[in-house]
Amino acid sequence: MTAAPVSPAEPADRRRRRTARTRAGIEEAALRLFTEQGFDATTVEQIAEAADIAPRTFFRHFPSKDAVLFGDSLREQERLREVLLSRPAGEHPMRKLAAAMFDTARRIQADRQQHLMRAQLLDSLEATGDYESHLMHRRWVHEVAAALAEHCGDGACPQPRLYTWAMLMMTCFGSAMREWLVCTDGTELPDILAALLDETTAGMRMISEGDGAGFTSGA
Repeated sequence: MTAAPVSPAEPADRRRRRTARTRAGIEEAALRLFTEQGFDATTVEQIAEAADIAPRTFFRHFPSKDAVLFGDSLREQERLREVLLSRPAGEHPMRKLAAAMFDTARRIQADRQQHLMRAQLLDSLEATGDYESHLMHRRWVHEVAAALAEHCGDGACPQPRLYTWAMLMMTCFGSAMREWLVCTDGTELPDILAALLDETTAGMRMISEGDGAGFTSGA
C-alpha cells in the first residue's frame, strides 16, 4: 500500500503574507461595521461574517473587538523590540527610539485611511475613548521603556531616565500622528515626525546651552 504524499510545509514568507491579508480583512470589516452601526452594537460574529472567516479565526488574530479598534499592541511591541535589537550596540537610547518610531511611521503611512477611520471612531466614543487612549499611552510608555532597558543592557541607563525618554518620544509621535491625520497637503507622517523631532531637539539644545553653562538646579 502506497503512503499518501506529504504536502510540503508552507513557506514562512507566504504564511506571513496570508496572515497579513487575513488581519487586514478583519480590520477593514470591523472598522466599517463600527462606523455603520456603532462599536457597542457590533459583535465579533458580525465582524467574522463580514470578513468571510470563522469566529475562531478572528480570535487567532485578535483577542477582542477592542483590540481591532485600539490596535494590536502586542504585535507592535514585538516589532519595536526587533528594531531596537537591530540597532548598533553603542548607539544612544534616543537614537534607538527614533529608529523605532520612524519604522512605525513608515508602516502607518501606507494605511492612512484606516488610521483616519480609527481616529474618528475613537473620537466618537468621547470620554471612554479618551480614557482608553490615555491608558494605552501609559502602557506604551512603560513597554517602550522596558524594551529599551532590555536592549541597552543591565544598568546601562537608570530606569527613570529611560522612562523619561520613552515618554518624550511617544508624545512626539502622538503629536505627529494628530497633525498627519488632519493634514490635507499630502505631507507624509515620517516627514512630519522628522520636523517635530528636529524642532524639539533644537528647543532642548537652546535651553541646555543658554549661556553655555548647561542646566543648573537654580535655572
